[in-house]
Amino acid sequence: MKVEIIKKEDRKITFLLDGVTPQFANAIRRISMVEIPNLAVTYVDFSKNDSVLYDETIAHRLALIPFVFNVKDFEDKKTCKCEGKGCTLCEVIFAINKKGPCTIYSKDLKSSNKSVTPLYDTIPIVELIEGQELKFAAVASLGTGRDHAKFNTAISFYRYYPNVKMDTQVKNPEDCIKICPKNALNIKGNKATVSTDCDLCKECIKIVEPKDSLNIWGDDTKFIFTIESISGLNAEEILITAIKILKTKASDLEKGIKKLK
Repeated sequence: MKVEIIKKEDRKITFLLDGVTPQFANAIRRISMVEIPNLAVTYVDFSKNDSVLYDETIAHRLALIPFVFNVKDFEDKKTCKCEGKGCTLCEVIFAINKKGPCTIYSKDLKSSNKSVTPLYDTIPIVELIEGQELKFAAVASLGTGRDHAKFNTAISFYRYYPNVKMDTQVKNPEDCIKICPKNALNIKGNKATVSTDCDLCKECIKIVEPKDSLNIWGDDTKFIFTIESISGLNAEEILITAIKILKTKASDLEKGIKKLK
């Protein structure tokens, strides 16, 4: 198996995954989205809410706010020493006590843990007019996308690596190059190449002359993989954690099979 970074940013990473099966690539995709622990608001205790929004609507908005945090600093409630009662090792409390007129943003959340903050400061929660008041305490804890979509960590997807072959001389190379929506095709003389931007739409094949002189297909052992973070975790951290989880799953399966012997 070979891995080659195509583009790397803090929130998004694209890499080439070579020498694996679609099943292996899909396992990484699913784990990176729904099996990595993430911090999100799980319940809200409202003391006062005079705003135009119901308690449930505000709670829903709070649950969708991504938080920057260190996974190593927190325990899952199921395995925490407090036995699920809630403590500083498995929970973070965010408080709001505001009076209108004002717009309450994510930056206004007062955290019980200074190292845990909203990823973005300007996420609007609710607007208060004169005389309105909002006061609540929101509790955030770890969970995974398997438990609820609010814990999802990333949008992950992959596509087959494009291959191209030219069997005979193409009579209309300019037309084939021009019709490519990604500008990924290049034909020079008896040689055709495609860049990794090719999404296998095959528009060029539909107009090529003579017919069947050009062929484009996807390699099912080579993938262009993209992970884009929708949480407080960065893309590289999500990828590394997903690989570790997959490795643990494979190890557990091996141990389980050995017990059957």
